Amino acid sequence: MSDELVDVRTALAASNHARVELGRDGVLHVLVGPLALHLDRARCEELTTTLARAMLALAQLEPRAERPRLAVVPP
Repeated sequence: MSDELVDVRTALAASNHARVELGRDGVLHVLVGPLALHLDRARCEELTTTLARAMLALAQLEPRAERPRLAVVPP
């Protein structure tokens, strides 16, 4: 039997091409295609804020031509 620890992760969010998991040790694992980032919470928060700012700047520089498809969902 091996003395290696098994990294138990809890899925926090997922989409078609991305996933975020929380390791038992508190490390956030951000998986996007073949890329995996292993970040502490503070660095993940910083990355999230930076990406959000970048997407806002991009939206101002290059607005999307198509409008998002929205629908009212009855209660």
